[in-house]
Amino acid sequence: MMHRAVPLAALLLAVTLILSHAQELRVGEAVSNPCANVDTCGECIRTAKICAWCSAEKFPRFASRCDLYEHLKSTCPPESLSFPKSDLKVSQNDNVRGGDGTSQPVQVQPQIMDITARTNEAINFKLTFRQAENYPVDLYFLLDLSYTMVEEEEAQKRLIALGQEMPRSMDNITRDFNLGFGTFVDKTVMPYTAWTTQMLRDRCPLPDKSCRAPHDFINQLKLSKDGPAFAARMEKALKAVSQSFDDSEGGMDGLMQALACEGQIGWRQRSRRIIVYSSNSIFHLAGGGLMGGATKNNDGDCHINSEGSYSPDDINYDFPSVGQIANKLDEKSTSVIFAVMPSVVDHYDNLRALIGNAEVGRLSDKSSNIIELIRKNYDKLRSRIHFIPRRADGVDFKFKSKCLGNVVQETAMCDNLEIKDSVTFDVSMTVSSDVCQGHSGIVNRSVKLAAQGLNEQMTINLRIICDCECERPEMAKVNSDNCDWGNGTFACGICSCNPGRYGRECGCSEATISSKESLEQCRRGNDTEVCSGYGECICGECECFALGSDTARQYSGEHCQCNDYTCPRSKDDASLCGGPTRGKCDCGTCQCLEGWEGDACDCSTDNSTCIASNGLLCNEKGSCDCGRCRCNATLKYMGPTCEECPNCPSKCSQYRDCAQCKGFGTGKYNGDQCTDLCQDIIKEDELEEGNDLVFECNFRDTDKCLFRFTYEYDENNDVIIKVQRTKECPKDVNLALILGPVVAGIVLIPLLLLCIFILIRNRRDRAEFARFMKEKDKARWESAANPIYKDPKSTFRNPTYNKDSQ
Repeated sequence: MMHRAVPLAALLLAVTLILSHAQELRVGEAVSNPCANVDTCGECIRTAKICAWCSAEKFPRFASRCDLYEHLKSTCPPESLSFPKSDLKVSQNDNVRGGDGTSQPVQVQPQIMDITARTNEAINFKLTFRQAENYPVDLYFLLDLSYTMVEEEEAQKRLIALGQEMPRSMDNITRDFNLGFGTFVDKTVMPYTAWTTQMLRDRCPLPDKSCRAPHDFINQLKLSKDGPAFAARMEKALKAVSQSFDDSEGGMDGLMQALACEGQIGWRQRSRRIIVYSSNSIFHLAGGGLMGGATKNNDGDCHINSEGSYSPDDINYDFPSVGQIANKLDEKSTSVIFAVMPSVVDHYDNLRALIGNAEVGRLSDKSSNIIELIRKNYDKLRSRIHFIPRRADGVDFKFKSKCLGNVVQETAMCDNLEIKDSVTFDVSMTVSSDVCQGHSGIVNRSVKLAAQGLNEQMTINLRIICDCECERPEMAKVNSDNCDWGNGTFACGICSCNPGRYGRECGCSEATISSKESLEQCRRGNDTEVCSGYGECICGECECFALGSDTARQYSGEHCQCNDYTCPRSKDDASLCGGPTRGKCDCGTCQCLEGWEGDACDCSTDNSTCIASNGLLCNEKGSCDCGRCRCNATLKYMGPTCEECPNCPSKCSQYRDCAQCKGFGTGKYNGDQCTDLCQDIIKEDELEEGNDLVFECNFRDTDKCLFRFTYEYDENNDVIIKVQRTKECPKDVNLALILGPVVAGIVLIPLLLLCIFILIRNRRDRAEFARFMKEKDKARWESAANPIYKDPKSTFRNPTYNKDSQ
């Protein structure tokens, strides 16, 4: 039989499915809602930026005060709704500019921001950097003064020439630069250096003279604009070399002092600080000073005396560690260029990778390329901008920029910037809720986004919201009647119970049942969650939460472990357990009423629908399952009651009318009848052929056209009708094509024959006439005498007459 598809039923089914899906979404949302199961207002607003808290006194008992803002804004009075918003204000926003000698250059914009931030909420802003022209540069040289570094005369001359050429070279880079230099050898104790005059003389490689006493570090010339003084002091220093005993030198001591002693070195507050470290040896690090008695950890402080030398009193400090050097470089916004000999380049490459803002250059023999090396590596450092967050514990930053290209990338660094080039970074800042641990109210922080190698930065003054205003002490009601008549303090709509009391409204007493015992009773078996996570433990008993916003639907069970709205739904109308007439949902499982069975109670135990026309159950060619026949596939029987087979009589006539009205809107059924009596069909451009399980049907429509359709059965033995979209119609008769030849045969052919007859007759007549004329011409009389006329004269010739004889 055909299945009827009633429009109203179809509409109700669609609405039921939509509402059911929406309810499931609400239930799922309630379970996965990040704002759920939060106990306090402060914790609520710290959980996620979409969470809000309702502190209204009249609030549904089992509803969560912490919920999505979109849910609460329509149900909670505005004055009771806690939903703080982040705020950003730019306090200093000087435009980027170059140095002109009268004002300081500005390369970072903006300079100061004031941000009020909720935790776990991304705050976005832009940060601009521009390479300024004539930016101040402080260039400090730190030279290895051991004999092996400057042993050859040509090398000494080249380094002396450096002192003379460097001021001129720097003038091409910026008009505002300072130069200075210091020297190092090693710690002035055994076993690093000679410590007696005799040892200095005996172990000095210089011919006919003693080496100068070694030193740990000496600030030879404070940073200044005096180029001639720089050249003179460097020449003098290079002629007084010293010697150490081991391969490693004490350069890291010198580097730490050059960084730590800002005043003595002469570093300016706002300049690009660069140290050029030049050596041909490896270096001592932390732990290397123990053999010389330097047992104190390096403190990272300045130990230069009034003479500019490393104080002998502080010689017992160990060499600094790599981490200390890296931190000090970052703290002082200073870059390093390691100009070293090829034999030790690998060591300094490894060091550079660990300390960050540094470059390594390979010195050629006799240091002939030192000027070009410094310029090249200075350009590398200058052309790079890298923003580094400082004092940003618990604050996450993400940077994005196109740099000088067209593709946005996640990066805090841009390379290859030329003077006056500008780049913009899109910055996203998120404060972790961990910042609020141990704090309440507003937590103030000052975070820096520092430009590496520059003493420029953007300062962010952070006000982090950790609690709600309703949690302030002056807002609380002590011994409030809302808390079991004075057994707790009421704030933000909830109770904080007095000692000995517990529960949502402090209604439980420790004297009756302890809070520990209460929680144990509310746990199911070995489950660690109280009331399965879907209820509240009230004095040892679970009171279950509602399912989403519909308070009529709640979790159930002794420990709220059941959800009576998650059972399977009927395939017929998507109702839970087939609806109240078939079954009910009990803790996620359908309990079917009499006459129904199956997971969703949508299988009838009545087999009357499986009785074939011969009275047999499924024609004895299948089994009845859930009110439907399951036909034996081996026997190739099919149909609702397994009565059809490839060799069985066709049911084309039974399905003809529906195929005709559904496919073409013709036939015995009108529109309403077609909708009521016929199921939907499938329209195809071409129908399948040659399949024993697909029955082919052909009929003439009212327009005498042949329409074709097929029917087959699915796995549930429901009929599927497929109609070919186009009909096969006889072609229209063309009267002109038919009558034309007939008329031509009746009229034109006789005319043609007549014309041919006339043509032949005329041709024959012309031939006869031509012959007549010819005969006529032959019959003409010649000019002669009348044949009956006889001339009176007669002449006779004598045959014997000879004319010549005369």
